[in-house]
Amino acid sequence: MRLLLFALFLLPVLACKQASAGQKSVTLFQDGARVEQELPASGGYLELPLPDGFTPGSLRVKAPGGTVLRVELVPAEQDRRRSGELARLRERRGELQDRMAALTRREEIFSAAAKSQSGKAPRKTKANPDPVVTLQQGTEFALNQMEAVYRSKRKCRLALDAVERELTAASKGVASARIWVTGGKARVSYVVGNVSWSPSYDLRFSGDGGSELLLHAKLPQREKGVQYQVGRGTTAKPGAVETVRGEFPVLARYPLATVAAVGTDPPERFAFAPVEAGLPAGEAALYWKGEYLGSAPFSGGGSTGFSLGR
Repeated sequence: MRLLLFALFLLPVLACKQASAGQKSVTLFQDGARVEQELPASGGYLELPLPDGFTPGSLRVKAPGGTVLRVELVPAEQDRRRSGELARLRERRGELQDRMAALTRREEIFSAAAKSQSGKAPRKTKANPDPVVTLQQGTEFALNQMEAVYRSKRKCRLALDAVERELTAASKGVASARIWVTGGKARVSYVVGNVSWSPSYDLRFSGDGGSELLLHAKLPQREKGVQYQVGRGTTAKPGAVETVRGEFPVLARYPLATVAAVGTDPPERFAFAPVEAGLPAGEAALYWKGEYLGSAPFSGGGSTGFSLGR
């Protein structure tokens, strides 16, 4: 009975902790996104890992019911999470450099062998009754070995370049933030520049004059349990934002006053009254009487026509 009462007591506490730790929202703009999150600060301290796309200078920290005492940004080179990855990459780079040095030495050996074979004068002996064929075979063998070395060096060089790029990415920027607060939680926000939404349009022509333009927000892959919002402004000037669901939400609908439709059924080109100014350019899908006909670039605000380019 006591165990049951204890379990019933713990259940709402654990649920509350899980909810408070999982409060996170992402507001997407066309030039990036602002991430907002509320996190528990055990003993008044927390360490927040920051993503690779973190924008320097964008971190903001509040302490609901308390005060922010100190914030320390940790460079990637000094971050404990990345130190192991950096050590692994450096070890891999050293292995590839050793491999490249060995291949270069092999190249020198077989290059010298090929020159030696080609420079020999053919001499017929009992052990070598056909010296020309023997020389040809020796030269071909050396050249084949050199080709194999060239292929191996090319693969090794590509792998080395990839490791160098990974090292550069892993060692630059800010990796985490150390935060001290009074109270039990912190509310943080920051901007990332590598996540955004893309404008996408539907141009729907019914054939009887009832035409419509739909503006969609094409979103990146969503993180489970995170609330997403979309703003038509920028990270610097957000403007109004709205909560969205799904990966392809409709942001707005506009009537299209069709002026002309050129071509047979279905038409190839459409002319219409200028659409609302300020709409961003993007990809547009064309629908004629409910049938999808294809997609093409759409110039957005002020456009007076659309064509698939057929």
